Amino acid sequence: MIDIVLVPTSHVARESLKSVKNAIEKEKPECVAVELDINRYYAMKEESKAKGSTLDAMRNLGFLTFILYWVLKSLQSWIGKKMGILPGSEMVEAVDVARKAGIKVALIDRDIRITVTRMNQIPWTEKAKLLLFLLKGMIIDYPLMKLGRGGQKIDLNKVPPKEIINEAMRTMKKEFPHLYRVLVTERDKFMSARLKDMSKKFKKIVVVIGAGHLDGITKMLK
Repeated sequence: MIDIVLVPTSHVARESLKSVKNAIEKEKPECVAVELDINRYYAMKEESKAKGSTLDAMRNLGFLTFILYWVLKSLQSWIGKKMGILPGSEMVEAVDVARKAGIKVALIDRDIRITVTRMNQIPWTEKAKLLLFLLKGMIIDYPLMKLGRGGQKIDLNKVPPKEIINEAMRTMKKEFPHLYRVLVTERDKFMSARLKDMSKKFKKIVVVIGAGHLDGITKMLK
């Protein structure tokens, strides 16, 4: 029988570091799969440098897509600095813990370059709407530390409750459907396909993924 254990995380929560380590030590899987591709992993480990100038990136992506991508990364990095943690540290932690224990590691996410290129196909109206949404979040919403209908305060050191994650994903899907497809649905399908292939080789896999991918991957695996 195949046992796939999904460990949902927040990329800027210190709690995620402990959750990942505890899950691997408790489950003792044959393989640990993480929501990273090889390029993102090496970039986070600072073992490679980004190639090409900012001008080249703008030329390849288009001005609005480049600005949108830059704001998305800047927002995540900004929150990470506030929390005192490098965004995505739990993914690197999963790799390090697994390797120290002699457990095989699989990087299961789609190549980040493909995802960024796919963002280029999002309608410019949605990109502009998202850009305004993100700027509002940085200037107004983040200082209030609020999310959800009830204005519930969020402790960013912890993974948000499932109902808040689900509400955020529903909002994203409704307000930014093309972005949701590129960043969530397409990657859910890609990672699920990888896991299905891996299940032919490994009987027990611990999978470390962002909480926003939990429901989609769970449904696809079932």
